[in-house]
Amino acid sequence: MIPDGVVISFNGQIDFGTVVALLALALTLVQWIVSLIRGRRTAARSQASAICARVVRMPERETTTIGRIRIDFGTQVGLEVMNNSNDIVYQVILTAVLVQGAGPQDGGTSRDATAEFYSSVAPGKTVRCVGHLDCSMHKALGCEVAFTDRYGRSWVRKSDGHLGRIRFKTPVDYYGLMQPVEWMDFDEP
Repeated sequence: MIPDGVVISFNGQIDFGTVVALLALALTLVQWIVSLIRGRRTAARSQASAICARVVRMPERETTTIGRIRIDFGTQVGLEVMNNSNDIVYQVILTAVLVQGAGPQDGGTSRDATAEFYSSVAPGKTVRCVGHLDCSMHKALGCEVAFTDRYGRSWVRKSDGHLGRIRFKTPVDYYGLMQPVEWMDFDEP
């Protein structure tokens, strides 16, 4: 007597319910593997996604006196890095780039760009004054930051906010800088 299900004869009996159960098990395993991979990617990006930088106007104005003439150079700008993670980031390179206007659009193509080098940056917000930058002819400044996270992975956040992984390179190699790099610390003047 044949039951109500579909019977497939292959050196034994496999009913339709068993096939559906095996397919459901296979689909569940595939979904579990995909979620595991996505979870690892998210964990790998967790610290990197918490690092950003921007150009800020400094409150100090630079003035000088030549003879009896006082010259005001205007406001100075600074590069601010914000480490919103709970861990230190290493080999931090801040580069002033242009978001709008003629000039270097990213730190990798600019050899004469204003850059700051830090061996490490602790959690929090820190600003370093870089002086005067050319903002003529409708130029809009941005800041690009490259760094190494706590796992030894190198990242770059472009001035438009895009975060990308630097594969098989350090931030120093990414920018093609000459070795050795003179790393600074934020507690230095």
